[in-house]
Amino acid sequence: MRILWLASWYPNPYEPFNGDFIQRHAQAVAELLPVDVIHVLQAGRSLPVEKTALIVNKKNGLTEYVHVFKFRPFGIAWVDKLWYNILYHRYYSKIIKEYFAKNGKPDLIHVHVPVKAGLIALRLLKKKNIPFIVSEQSSHYEETSPDYFLKRSKYFQVNTRRIFSNAISVTNVSETIGKKLQSYFELKNYRTIHNLVDTDLFYYKQKEKNNKLRFIHVSAMGEQKNPAGIIRALAQLNIFHKEWECVLCGPYKQELKLMVEENELHAQIQFTGEVAHDRVAKEMQQADVFILFSNHENFPCVVAEALCCGLPVIAANAGGVAEAVNDSNGIIVNAGDVEQLTNALHNIVKSFDKYDRAIISANAKVLYNKKRIAEQFVELYNDINNSLINKGYEKPL
Repeated sequence: MRILWLASWYPNPYEPFNGDFIQRHAQAVAELLPVDVIHVLQAGRSLPVEKTALIVNKKNGLTEYVHVFKFRPFGIAWVDKLWYNILYHRYYSKIIKEYFAKNGKPDLIHVHVPVKAGLIALRLLKKKNIPFIVSEQSSHYEETSPDYFLKRSKYFQVNTRRIFSNAISVTNVSETIGKKLQSYFELKNYRTIHNLVDTDLFYYKQKEKNNKLRFIHVSAMGEQKNPAGIIRALAQLNIFHKEWECVLCGPYKQELKLMVEENELHAQIQFTGEVAHDRVAKEMQQADVFILFSNHENFPCVVAEALCCGLPVIAANAGGVAEAVNDSNGIIVNAGDVEQLTNALHNIVKSFDKYDRAIISANAKVLYNKKRIAEQFVELYNDINNSLINKGYEKPL
């Protein structure tokens, strides 16, 4: 069975971390069967694309076709949006035609994030009779998200519904968001397949004892992740407990540094800036507790990665986070409730020794290792293939 992935999000020269979790899924599945991925950069005017180009990467059964195309705006918002969508679909159609001519038609298309790549899959279903599945990784089905689905444009809502209603199967990385998808759309078949962790990078490593408890937070430091709320809670903690330090790992705005200075926490809070994935693993292995205080989420990779490093997790109850965190490996607080987060920090300082980091790591490794996740995708593909055969489905010519 030949599978073609169409990814709405994927790492590219302009956004190296965009959809990197999708790339990790692709790399894992490619160890079990060949995977081709097509991604067309869909950022429009927001990125300085210098020229139309194709980047092809081949490694260990994975072939990535990353396309970028130059877009010259007219300066009128609605015209630019319409013209960009026309060019996007025209360019994507050309890419698909060239891919099919060289490689033949796939048996199944796997869409990652429905809009816009799902519209291409929808067209191929209608014209070429190629079935498709959808993996949704976004968090905009949570009411607290500024991009909440029901507040998006009619174009976005209608096309998302069309894509989901025609998909032969749908996956999501959390049960919580998966149930919301099932309530919004008439899904034919649904499964939860979590984000994976590279356990060769993220594993428990016993660290030297330190009098200071080290917290760590890893994110892009945007409003969604609420790093300001973490700093406020740490400032409250500091009134009663001084023996701690915190690493904020990721790109940051100067306002956060000013906030640290204003609260006189500069000696305890360190900013790393944007770092590579392997550096994140090393930072986690040197920490004691992971903090995630997001306003909304799906199932963030960083929680699973922290658990695989044996870190107890203090996290906001957003998206599917509470599916991973329980009394044995951390504390769940209400999203946006700084007082609750402060209390959780107090509690973990007092009772840190109750957490068995080796057991936390071992349990997480069983759930999130890349072999297990890859096998779940392959099992899904095989189940779909068998179902199509039983229904007398004719493969695309």
